[in-house]
Amino acid sequence: MTILKKYILKLFLLLFGVLIAFGASAQVRNVTGKVTSADGNPIPGATIMVKGTASGTTSDVNGRFAISVKNQGAVLIISFVGFEKSEVTIGAQKELFITLKENVRELDQVVVIGYGTTKKSDLTSSISSVKGTEIKKMTVGNVTTSLQGKVPGLQVFAGSGAPGATPKVLVRGFTSINLSTDPLYVVDGIPMGTNINFLNPSEVESIEVLKDASACAIYGSRGSNGVILITTIRGKEGKTQYSVDISYGTQIFNEPYKMANATEYAKIMNLSRANSGLPVLFADPNSLGAGTDWWGSGIRKFSPQRNASFQMSGGTEKNKFALNVSYYDQESFYTQGDWKKFTARFSNDFKLNNWLSAGYMLNPRRESWNNTPNWFQDYMVIDPITPIYIPQDQRAGKNEYSIFSRSYYTYTWNPAARMARQFGKGGAYSATTNAYLDIKPIKDLVIKSQISYDISYNLSNDFQPDFIIDGAHEKNEINSVSRNESLGQYWAWQNTATYDKIFGNHNLKAMIGTTTEQWTGSSLWGSKQGIPNNTDNLRELDAATLNPQTSGSSWTTAMESYLGRLSYNFSSKYFLTATYRVDGSSKFMKNNKWASFPSASVAWRISKEKFMEGITFVNDLKLRGGWGRIGNQDLPSYVYNSGLGREYYVFGPGMGSLGNTTYPSSIKNEDIKWETVEDINFGTDFSLLNSTLSGSVEYYQKSTKDMLFQLPYPNYSGYPNDAQIWSNIGSMQSKGWDIAVNYRNTIQKFNYNIGVTLMTVGVKVKSLPASTPVIYNGSQTTKTVEGDVPGYFYGYKTDGIFQNQIEINSHTSQHGELLQPNARPGDVRFVDVNKDGFLDGNDRTKIGSPWPDFTGGFNLGASYGNFDLTANFYFSVGNKISNSLNNDLYNTQNYNNVLSGLMDVAWHGEGTSNKYPIISHTDDNQNFSKYSDLFIEDGSYLRLKNLQIGYNLPSKMVEKIGFTKCRFYVSGQNVWTLTKYKGIEPEVGGGGVLDFGFAGWNYPVQKTIIFGLNLSF
Repeated sequence: MTILKKYILKLFLLLFGVLIAFGASAQVRNVTGKVTSADGNPIPGATIMVKGTASGTTSDVNGRFAISVKNQGAVLIISFVGFEKSEVTIGAQKELFITLKENVRELDQVVVIGYGTTKKSDLTSSISSVKGTEIKKMTVGNVTTSLQGKVPGLQVFAGSGAPGATPKVLVRGFTSINLSTDPLYVVDGIPMGTNINFLNPSEVESIEVLKDASACAIYGSRGSNGVILITTIRGKEGKTQYSVDISYGTQIFNEPYKMANATEYAKIMNLSRANSGLPVLFADPNSLGAGTDWWGSGIRKFSPQRNASFQMSGGTEKNKFALNVSYYDQESFYTQGDWKKFTARFSNDFKLNNWLSAGYMLNPRRESWNNTPNWFQDYMVIDPITPIYIPQDQRAGKNEYSIFSRSYYTYTWNPAARMARQFGKGGAYSATTNAYLDIKPIKDLVIKSQISYDISYNLSNDFQPDFIIDGAHEKNEINSVSRNESLGQYWAWQNTATYDKIFGNHNLKAMIGTTTEQWTGSSLWGSKQGIPNNTDNLRELDAATLNPQTSGSSWTTAMESYLGRLSYNFSSKYFLTATYRVDGSSKFMKNNKWASFPSASVAWRISKEKFMEGITFVNDLKLRGGWGRIGNQDLPSYVYNSGLGREYYVFGPGMGSLGNTTYPSSIKNEDIKWETVEDINFGTDFSLLNSTLSGSVEYYQKSTKDMLFQLPYPNYSGYPNDAQIWSNIGSMQSKGWDIAVNYRNTIQKFNYNIGVTLMTVGVKVKSLPASTPVIYNGSQTTKTVEGDVPGYFYGYKTDGIFQNQIEINSHTSQHGELLQPNARPGDVRFVDVNKDGFLDGNDRTKIGSPWPDFTGGFNLGASYGNFDLTANFYFSVGNKISNSLNNDLYNTQNYNNVLSGLMDVAWHGEGTSNKYPIISHTDDNQNFSKYSDLFIEDGSYLRLKNLQIGYNLPSKMVEKIGFTKCRFYVSGQNVWTLTKYKGIEPEVGGGGVLDFGFAGWNYPVQKTIIFGLNLSF
């Protein structure tokens, strides 16, 4: 039985139970009611218990509840965090209206900070918080995708919609050119690196994003890219609560371009050759018909996405527990490729006595995948005349992988054949555990010791069958098998002592601590050739007989740290926070092994001053500012040692013999030191109009010095040309604004909220060493120089299309010499930027920046009766994208298939086009081979990331079948995008800073329609 059928069966049984319950007569008395706050807003999730019993329920999204009591005079206890408990005696009434009073002492939301917690109202640094309920509104493989547009200062680029893809996340831009720009993720107090694919949204209680140095300095050398703190769900005192979340989604991928069919392809190629003075290739294009549907042979329009989770939590004052088990899988739009993950998280918290408590968490997980190809370019550009398979009468003596056709006119390998040979797969087994002990030796002092351990084992296998489709071009004469295994381990021991004391109007909180961490890893790879045949059971290394190859390595990194934080406030009006951390890393030699990372921040709550007493529309107003220094040490281990590379060389006369050699691949730098970021931040937090309007406005500036970069070693050194050395090379500065505004209100039964986030980032390189005044990417299509943004697109400027010979003759140097002597009407006009009378590499210039002027989001929420709605938009404005598809879709030089209708949009006579050049088999003018702004497009876009409509079954109906909540919903993700970009996907993540903003046939983020069910009992 498929998972989908199981879902449908469960849903059917639920609805059947509802119908049975309608016909059943109640044996006890039912009481309904509604829980609201003093201002009339409903309180969802309030706990309603029958006093003296274990019977209870919770209020739904509209604050309504239903509960059964056995007799008149029963007492209900109603409670909710932030409000005082209320007791109501049941009389003759059947419906209750209960108003909870706010508990001033608990009203402030508690947020997680590094190695501790604080009240949101006491924050002096830049920290944004998102509750787990918001995260769960999207069904995603990576939790950070749900943050897009919800946190000011946070940019999330999906980059790829492929199964298991990891989004690119930037906190207030980037601070490094060559090192990782990913933030540090800390889960339940334990640093977990830069990838949280292992988490399921159902596990998350809250997420805090630490954005400025005054917040991140407590994480020292790993805080320069920001820190994202994730708190998972723990047990809460009270009745055991159960919940089940199930969803099934369909990803929808339409053919991104209409490519030419066989007839049109033949006509275009005939025209291309004619324009180059060559004879036509196809005598009768109309006889070819539509040709081969390559797209339909390997691409699915619909691919499923499934998610299911079960949660259980509860306990007593002495023992609280929580369990979460979840499953997620996503299939690719190819006929092969998927990603599945299973996670479990169990926690126990014990209060042993008034001064001692302890707890632990265990998080085993399993991931598996069949490798997802990235070949849909081939399905688009292979010629449509070639059939998928060779004729039946030509297949004798060929194995199943050799019966495919070779492309008649292109060098594109048959994509259907490549899909049939796709056997790569892998998996990962991981487990994380941590345990803590809290000791309160005296009043106001808490000593905490926490130890954690994480282990991960990764295994990947691949098999390449032997085949011959084209003996000269498309073949693999010897089959092969390979296996790659890696083992990673991480342990950390953290010890902190926190003293929290109130002296009248003075509130003092001090924390000191130490951490010790170690990472170890090892890898082993092996491959062999010559398996007797291609059957499944022989795809093992032991079955192969030829050319054995192996490689392996191991590594260890350790860090020791000392940290402290002092927080003080007077009368909750004037605030001061100071932190200091010292890190020692094994990645550096003695002279630079240790570095310190201080920070300080202050805040002033203006709204508590006497002169504000008459300003009633201001509920809260706070100014804050901070400074700090943080670092980045995310470079490989042992860069203070020289490294050796391995290569094969031919020795001896004639054909010679193949020898396995080693050579110096990297040069040691014993003086390498930390990359450091200095940060200042100014902001204001406000709450107005009876707290219906709230938000924050912040300005920040970050300066990076001693940037780490790999530089080529001088040629005169005698080392190979590709030998590199890690160096501290220069400085960079970024600055910008973060703005967040939220409005929430209630009109009778209609509740709604509107949120807007906005972020700007301006980055400039301040200095580079004299030896390296310019930094290029590998293909020299981006350039980084002092005084400009890093990684800007670097190429030729164009000025339209030559419409006639007169325009070509007029495009000359000051001496009357033709700048483009090989041009003809219909070719691209390139600009002589430096006006030196020559068109050469010196005319390359800045042709765009991949970095947006601003990004942000719109977030809408509403509820009426039992219905609720959520809509999340995300936008990016001002960035450019380098679209390589312009070469594939409009260039006929290599006989690749091209865009349908190309003969109409390309230049085909004076005045017909001033953008796309003439269709031609030759390109003497280098229309496409010169990297120019012909490839640069506006990457701005507005996307509806999530639209969800939900319905809660009425409480009376749900209670009759034994549930406390039953909610159905339908949602659409990435359902609508507004953009001028002509490529596949405007949400481009790219690689590093120097290669950001390049797009082509990258796997797009897909539209997804999801149906889901939430149950609580």
